[in-house]
Amino acid sequence: MAGNESENTMPDGHDTRSRPPTRPGVYLLRDRNGKVMYIGKARNLRNRLRAYTGGAESPDPKVQVLRSKLAGFDYIVAGTETEALVLESNLIKEHRPRYNVKLKDDKRYPFIKVTLSEEYPRAFVTRVVRQDGSGYFGPYTNAKAMRRTLRLIRQVFPIRQCTTFKRRSRPCLNYQIGRCLGPCIGAVSKEKYGRVVKELTLFLEGRAGDVVALLTRQMEQAVDGLRFEEAAYLRDRIADIRKIGGRQRVLTANLVDRDVIAIARHEAYAVASVVRVRGGKLIGCENCPLELGPRTGDDEVVETFLKQFYSLSRGSLPSEILLDSDPPDREAIEKWLGEGASRKVRISAPSRGEKRLLVDFARDNAHQALKRAFESRRVPDSVVELGEALGMKCQPRLISGIDISNIGGAYPVGTVVTFRDGRPDRALYRKYRIRTVKGSDDYAMIREVVSRHVNRTIKEERELPDLLLIDGGKGQLSAAATALRGTGARGVTLVGLAKREEEVFVRGRATPLPLPPESRARKLLVRVRNEVHRFSITYHRLLREREARRSLLDGVPGVGPSRKEALLRKFGSVRSIMERPPEEIAEVPGIGVATARRIKEALQQAGSSDGPAA
Repeated sequence: MAGNESENTMPDGHDTRSRPPTRPGVYLLRDRNGKVMYIGKARNLRNRLRAYTGGAESPDPKVQVLRSKLAGFDYIVAGTETEALVLESNLIKEHRPRYNVKLKDDKRYPFIKVTLSEEYPRAFVTRVVRQDGSGYFGPYTNAKAMRRTLRLIRQVFPIRQCTTFKRRSRPCLNYQIGRCLGPCIGAVSKEKYGRVVKELTLFLEGRAGDVVALLTRQMEQAVDGLRFEEAAYLRDRIADIRKIGGRQRVLTANLVDRDVIAIARHEAYAVASVVRVRGGKLIGCENCPLELGPRTGDDEVVETFLKQFYSLSRGSLPSEILLDSDPPDREAIEKWLGEGASRKVRISAPSRGEKRLLVDFARDNAHQALKRAFESRRVPDSVVELGEALGMKCQPRLISGIDISNIGGAYPVGTVVTFRDGRPDRALYRKYRIRTVKGSDDYAMIREVVSRHVNRTIKEERELPDLLLIDGGKGQLSAAATALRGTGARGVTLVGLAKREEEVFVRGRATPLPLPPESRARKLLVRVRNEVHRFSITYHRLLREREARRSLLDGVPGVGPSRKEALLRKFGSVRSIMERPPEEIAEVPGIGVATARRIKEALQQAGSSDGPAA
């Protein structure tokens, strides 16, 4: 078992409790705010932490940066180095420290899941991997290609597609068109259905040749048994699978299953290319973008990618992994992967021969993917034009729009949307409920939202917007400028866009900026303003509806969450419930006549005192 021991050790080497042990484990370095900024694994915790807390200078620039920010650390003692490796990977996903390499969107990559633990398994797309006995195939970085693959295999491997399995008296449409074997109506035995599932899993593992060999034996047995209709069906399936397998590129005569990995990087951006070779054939190439911490070395990039990528897809591990260079902890990673695959997994960095050609092939794919990534990040003309019109020193690649929504001061909210390179970046959208302002004071609300959002951005160590767009004119712009000065943020350009004439106001300029209505710069500002206005109204409406439901139904005696949900599911809204007679309300399961009358009376009283119901 791993043990958790916290330390309050400072960079000057002063230890307030006890020295870390010489055992393997994971350490978490914290900054002055107590935030985890780096997580690492060590064979010897004491020796590794001495690099950050000792007095001797380190030649590693990343260690120098971490030492300058270090205020304390925690460590977790592990039983073995392999256990420490797994723990490190899990903690990086949880904390996402700034100075660690991170596999971008690692929780969002889709897999094809085959529910092997069910009596009659099915295959579908999932983005959550669990230890539930199912088979997971992936991850797929190209979701569209993965869904095309799933549609194709559903034609060739006719297993059920229904979400819940239950016995039926009539077959579904999928059975009638030959896309399901019909286990729900007893049209197929469990053994035959299991054979099709086994064929499917072999195919998803890249073993199309094994599936063809298996079906060929079954076809020959059917012919020998004079079951010619079954033999013809198997012949057609073999033809379909051969057609699919024929699209796979032959890379090597060696039939060993391999993953070939190469990484291309430029400054703080990198792409890892994973070429999957099964049975000597290329069955896929996944390009995974990586987010690098400042001053991250190449060895750390390779090692961290291996740990994070295969923590997602250990169910379909190859026998061999080829790399451009050996990771420092190669033996520990091999042992960890072997435990997950229940067999030996070898990692090597070939320098010549056929294997080196495979690595070169992967590296070429990685460089092409990196090039495509940078081309896709080309600054749009509208962004360039807007920066020039505003006289900005840098192009406004990150634009945030802020809007306030309230009706007479009721349920006031503020929202922020962010556009990156002229396109919405919904991961950076934010919602704020106004806390400090009473009544309908838009200027004060803007000051609160600007202050809270900019301070939050600084605290989370995210990049500040190049341009902050306020939905409003001079007054709103002045309020935002006051709040922005209070945060201490520098280098943020403030712009206001008035609704009526679409006038563009810039901080420090007395008159509106003359932007032609047809200009791309103005259209970009209008698009950001319209998006934040839509987002703000949607959030405000949601709060109003939620409050209306809670204020009217939650106070009714005898109506708890489940009954309230049943009522709203049946009638759609509180207003609709108010218009129904008690006898109709009593038809809802769990609602008797007496309770229905209490509901009716309570809603009528609330409606007459609070106004119309939502």
